[in-house]
Amino acid sequence: MADEEPVDQKKYLEDSCKPKCVKPLLDYQACVKRIQGDESGHKHCTGQYFDYWSCVDKCVAPRLLPKLK
Repeated sequence: MADEEPVDQKKYLEDSCKPKCVKPLLDYQACVKRIQGDESGHKHCTGQYFDYWSCVDKCVAPRLLPKLK
């Protein structure tokens, strides 16, 4: 057992949580589509991107922390 590589549980938990965060993902994708033609570089979708990953992290955290102990 000691010779086995540890498996990152967070990636599996993120995959199971992503379907629960569809609305923030759709908001992010809509933003990306909306600013596609921006040549100035002033427009961005950082807020929507962080909203999506915040949703995923809130779902993952309660399941991940007990596995780390």
